[in-house]
Amino acid sequence: MPSPSPTPDAVTPLPAAPDVPRRRPVLRAVAGAGVLAVLVGGTGAVVVSELGRTPAVAAADTATHVASADVPLVNLDLAATDLVHVTPASRSQARAALSDAPGVSLAVVVDGGTREITTAAPTLADALAEAGVELGWDDTVSADLAAAPEAGAVVTVERGTTRYETRDEAVPHAVEQRETDELPLGETRVVTEGVDGVARTTSEVTLAGETEVARATLLSTQVTAPVTEVVEVGTNELPTSVKLYTLRQFMSAGVVNWGGYRFTYYSQAVLPGGGLSIPGRHVNADGYVADADGYIVLANDSPRGSVIDTPFGHQGKVYDRGTNGNHYDVYTQ
Repeated sequence: MPSPSPTPDAVTPLPAAPDVPRRRPVLRAVAGAGVLAVLVGGTGAVVVSELGRTPAVAAADTATHVASADVPLVNLDLAATDLVHVTPASRSQARAALSDAPGVSLAVVVDGGTREITTAAPTLADALAEAGVELGWDDTVSADLAAAPEAGAVVTVERGTTRYETRDEAVPHAVEQRETDELPLGETRVVTEGVDGVARTTSEVTLAGETEVARATLLSTQVTAPVTEVVEVGTNELPTSVKLYTLRQFMSAGVVNWGGYRFTYYSQAVLPGGGLSIPGRHVNADGYVADADGYIVLANDSPRGSVIDTPFGHQGKVYDRGTNGNHYDVYTQ
C-alpha cells in the first residue's frame, strides 16, 4: 500500500549539516527562500541579500531553509550576529549616517569676500565645489586641493586673469672707445654722443589677484635705433721732468738757476700773450700755462718749438720771444 503524500503545508527537514573541516579555504553559498550568502572580503562577515522573488523561488521558500553552518567561513570565530541582512532601507540608513558625520569648518577668501563653510568632503577640491566656488585654469589656491580640509584653515583663492600690454621701452646705446695720441695718456673726450633707442613691446601678463606672476613678450618692434657713443682715449704720455720746485717756491724765489739755465716767470694775468698760437692752451694742475701735449710755455730766442727740461715737473716748449741765451721765461697762471 503506497504511503500517503505529504500535505502542501508540510516541510521536510534538511539532513543535519556535516562537520565542516576547520580552515577549509572554500566559500559555499546556499540559496534558499530567495537568499544569497556572500563573504565580505577582509572581514569574514556574511551579507545576505534578497533575490528577485520569481514564482519558482517563491515555491522553493515553502520547503527550504538556510542554516549559517551551511556556509564555511574563512574566519571561523564569526558569531551568528555577523550575518547581516541588507535591504534598500538599510542602505539608505547608511547614506544618512554618512551625511550626518561631523564636518570641519574653514574660511574661504574669494572674489573679494570671505565665506565660512562646514564640510565633510574628503578633499578641499570637493569642499570648494560643494560651496559653489568654481575654479578656473589660471586661479591659484593657497592650500593643496587634493588634501583633506583642515579645521580652522583660511583658504585663499586668487582669480587668475590675463591682460595684454603695449609699452615703449628704452634700448641702451653701446659705447665704443678709440685710442688717440692727440690726448694725454688716460684722458678722454666724447666724439659722438650716445642716444638710447626705443622699442615697442607687446606682452601677455598673467595676474593672480592684483599681483603679476608671469610676463611673456609676444612682439617687439624697433621704433628708433640707438646711437653708439664714441669716446676717444688718449695714449700720448705727457713730457715729464724732475720736480724740484713748486710754483709757490718758484714765485717766492723769483729766479731759479738749474741745469745751466736761468728761469724767471711772468703771469699771463699781467702779460696775456694773446698773440701767441698755442694749441690746446690751458692752465695745468700745477698752475703753469701748457699746450695740448702738456708742455709748459716758455719764452726764449731759441727756434720756436724747442723743448728743454725744467725743474718744475714738466718739459717746456718755446712759443714766445723776449729772452735770449740760457735765460727762459716761464708762463704761469
